[in-house]
Amino acid sequence: MTRGLIILLFASGVLMYLLTACTPSSNSTTRSARYVVEGGVSEGKRWRDDRHFAVEVETEALATDGIHDPDSDAISALQDPAEALSAFPLGRRGDVDWVKALDLGIIEPRADLLGKTEMTVLDLDIMFKNTGQMPWVKFPHIAHTKWLACSNCHPAIFIEKKGANKLSMDGILAGEYCGRCHDKVAFSLWTCERCHNTPHEGTPKRWIELMGVRPGSNAAGDGNE
Repeated sequence: MTRGLIILLFASGVLMYLLTACTPSSNSTTRSARYVVEGGVSEGKRWRDDRHFAVEVETEALATDGIHDPDSDAISALQDPAEALSAFPLGRRGDVDWVKALDLGIIEPRADLLGKTEMTVLDLDIMFKNTGQMPWVKFPHIAHTKWLACSNCHPAIFIEKKGANKLSMDGILAGEYCGRCHDKVAFSLWTCERCHNTPHEGTPKRWIELMGVRPGSNAAGDGNE
């Protein structure tokens, strides 16, 4: 009887696994995407890995950043980040808006060390519509290829084939896909409207107001993913 019970429990476990693994998931069911829609923006509520919607970004001084030696004589020869970045345009959280700095000519990335070649710029937008209530994501290649080569992203991070990349906010927040750069050297993932920039019929009113979209304007755009 004990053997029969063990077999029954094993069979039940296998059945539950198959039902879970083979059940198609609905669009935008990640915990992070659901949190953003239900929790709102800039409410200060913490997420599962202790991240939160910061009101502003503070630039750490070299003497207290835990990386540089404050007792070293050499630290006086270095420029503090706050001073170095003081003339740069800022986003709503107080972090540097690198795209605007690029457009204004404040920075001019080189294609090579000697600056003898030019960047291969691609003007191509891709629209990601699998976002549930969240606004669609219009990804601009031009803002990225002005200072990144195609090989920076393809194919190691993104496979150049429709449907081949299973993007989710959980994966991005874990440092995959867009998270390879964003929240590290590129703008924060919690400046949600920078990526979720195209409202649609199911977008909550608060998101449209956040992005400054006028009521009645056709901001849905074209394209799909």
